[in-house]
Amino acid sequence: MTTHAIAAQVHCPRAADLALRAWSDGVVVYDDANASLHALSPVAGEALQLLLNGVASDATSLAHALLQDAPDEEEIAMVCGLITDLESMGFVQRVPG
Repeated sequence: MTTHAIAAQVHCPRAADLALRAWSDGVVVYDDANASLHALSPVAGEALQLLLNGVASDATSLAHALLQDAPDEEEIAMVCGLITDLESMGFVQRVPG
């Protein structure tokens, strides 16, 4: 994972279009813009909720919020992958820092 990917700010430009519903085994995201549903793992759902709420703004702060502790490089890299997945679904965008 590149330093650029880790340092990039992440935001949810369509936060108003998204509604999350969580269960113990996963999260469903309803996208009002196109009436689609997406299933996410519990961790991905929690990450998206943190990003939607503005609690985190990059991979490091998101990893810290998810873990409630200082993340190591491997954990940050895993969160970068999670951000990439959320980006591919159109939920978030990276903004170079």
